[in-house]
Amino acid sequence: MIRSAETCECPIREIGPAMADSCSGHTVLLFMTVLEAFINGRCDLADPCNRLDNKDNPDDDYDFVVIGGGTAGSVVAGRLSENPQWKVLLLEAGGDEPLSSSVPAWVTAYWGRNDTDWMYYTEPQEKACLADGGKCYWPRGKLLGGCSTINGMMYMRGHAADYDGWAVNGAYGWSWHEVFPYFLKSEDNKEIGSGVSGQYHNTGGPMPVQRFRHAPQFAHDVVAASIELGFPPTGDLNGESTTGFTLAQAFNEGGSRYTTSRGFLRPGARRANLDVVFNALGSKVVVDPNTKRVTAVEYIKNGVTKTVKVNKEAILSAGTLNSPQILLLSGIGPKETLNKFNIPIIQDLPGVGQNLQNHVGVKLDFSLMKEPELPVLDWAAAMDYMLKREGPLSSTGMSQLTGMVNSKYAPAGGRQPDIQYFFGGYYASCSDGNTIEPPQYAATERRNVMIAAIALQPRSRGYITLRSTDPTEPPIMQPNYFCDDHEMNVLVEAAKIAYRLANTAILREKYGMVPTPGYGDKCPGGGPNPTDEYLRCLAQYHTAPENHQVGTCKMGPRSDPMAVVDPQLKVHGIEGLRVIDAAIMPTIPTGNTAAPTVMVAERGAEFIRSRHQMYKHRPVSGLGNKFGDNSEQDDADHNRWHFTNVANKEHKWGNWKDKNWNWDNRRNEQNPNWIRNPNTPIAAAS
Repeated sequence: MIRSAETCECPIREIGPAMADSCSGHTVLLFMTVLEAFINGRCDLADPCNRLDNKDNPDDDYDFVVIGGGTAGSVVAGRLSENPQWKVLLLEAGGDEPLSSSVPAWVTAYWGRNDTDWMYYTEPQEKACLADGGKCYWPRGKLLGGCSTINGMMYMRGHAADYDGWAVNGAYGWSWHEVFPYFLKSEDNKEIGSGVSGQYHNTGGPMPVQRFRHAPQFAHDVVAASIELGFPPTGDLNGESTTGFTLAQAFNEGGSRYTTSRGFLRPGARRANLDVVFNALGSKVVVDPNTKRVTAVEYIKNGVTKTVKVNKEAILSAGTLNSPQILLLSGIGPKETLNKFNIPIIQDLPGVGQNLQNHVGVKLDFSLMKEPELPVLDWAAAMDYMLKREGPLSSTGMSQLTGMVNSKYAPAGGRQPDIQYFFGGYYASCSDGNTIEPPQYAATERRNVMIAAIALQPRSRGYITLRSTDPTEPPIMQPNYFCDDHEMNVLVEAAKIAYRLANTAILREKYGMVPTPGYGDKCPGGGPNPTDEYLRCLAQYHTAPENHQVGTCKMGPRSDPMAVVDPQLKVHGIEGLRVIDAAIMPTIPTGNTAAPTVMVAERGAEFIRSRHQMYKHRPVSGLGNKFGDNSEQDDADHNRWHFTNVANKEHKWGNWKDKNWNWDNRRNEQNPNWIRNPNTPIAAAS
């Protein structure tokens, strides 16, 4: 580490692993090692005063134990520890955020590494990822902040129809009308009045949201090309517009990544009531078989299984893939699975691990014949970042660009697009720092860019189940990609639009953009005008498996046999246990899932706070009273009362009338007007 000329208020600790280790080649490694050493010594990026300490020997008991310090778990633990009377323990299977993970351009540096990535692969697919033997790679963050530390940071909420659909199908209290305030609660949007409207966004939350400080010119030209195709210009797909192409807003501030750990945990790093244990794998929730109440949590650290008692609640925030695994290991799940592995049955819940959903797409490769593959990262770009936190290192290259459109299969009305586009290229990742001079351009390879066309409303459903009773062994992950033809049909339409985009005048004339020769050569019918058969084949070989897994602990009423948690996220039949992460989503939002996961965590934490702060004297068992029984209706009403009357009225989300929310219809699915007041803002993709 090369120290900054400025003096940090606290000493900077080396928190690895090193980003440079993901690069190869002697000269590349040398340049990247020096650059990383400079960056790691900057006070604003290292944030040494707010880093969390590891509690090697936690107390015997805690009021709340949160399993998983990822995107959701960091929010939950941070919010609960705001009450100084509660003791909160956070168990994180990985370590702290590496110093270099704060650089936006190094978005993939911590993928494919056992110390920061779960390294998960699906079961072999019959119709997907065939170029990789049918096994699709799912990078999942195994470190504080979870996937918010290794994802593209894109801020997309999903559409109103997503959440209204949840509510109509039994997730009462989760309509767009009711979740919108929780998106606002966490948001600190830096661009209100400059591309986005205060009607749809908020300031003052813990998560800064804004566009990156740099974007390749090619990204701007793709937006211009989309307008040439007839798609409307938009600056905000979370606002009035639901379709179009734009440079998306992202979780970032001051040229650096903003994770949920940074937003929710670091401000409370010195709270005496918050303990964090790193490298602690949550393995089991201990439930009294007679009372069906959680009494403790087991975790594994350094190969030793340890137990910590739970006084109030245990919260599973281990993610869509690991939360159901822990439930199964705890005796909660389908009795057939539990019997197969000789696990004592605590609660027969057939839905645990079922309903796995993920977006899926096709990767399309294009060459820019008029543009050489010049290094994006050189010494000039490095200095731009080190001195001003600007330039290519302050962004994710083409990955910040996205677009949403309707295929002919999209729902009627046009307000819920079923296609999203992601882009790749112009990355400032590994480099040797050298530049290429103009006389060498002709001999330089042409630049490649990738377009991933994604089906946003998949009908295929998969599952998660146990591979063994060993908590350290990955579960079986079966997404069943393309088992329903719907996704493939949408992708054929989506790919055709992408080819038309590449053939627009600006991209064709300025860049010479053409399909990369030889790409997808196992599939007949390629070229500038590919056949439908070629595109179907390409989707199966060069699949974009995405990383938006949801649904394996489905939220729903007790009458739903596949529901795992109720609308307050409490596990059916178990006292003192909730699942709060993307696993509870009944259906996948139409867009990126990071912001919806933060919203779920904000709501889940509020449910817990409402339950225990307002009714701390209510009996754990027995008859209770009219305010203290365990019905879903009562808990929903408790939360409504608490949020509207206790929330800080200085926030716009605390003033319901300003947002025209009609709370009288919140639970009346029989009323055709219950979904939303027509004047309520409607958000676009997640």
